[in-house]
Amino acid sequence: MRIKVNDVNHEFKEKSLSIRQILEKLNFTFPIIIVKHKETIVKESEFESYFIEDNDEITITHIFAGG
Repeated sequence: MRIKVNDVNHEFKEKSLSIRQILEKLNFTFPIIIVKHKETIVKESEFESYFIEDNDEITITHIFAGG
């Protein structure tokens, strides 16, 4: 499967992956992460059950604070 994450193409052998699986495969480890798919913001509680298919595009943003 091919997907675009933050405007970068990625290929995986699986036919679909959950948001959680994509985050793990791409090593997104920040504690606060926002995921957007097809103009929808995916809730963190849905990361396990929300699946991305071939040729989908998502945006992953990590939030951090500092001072």
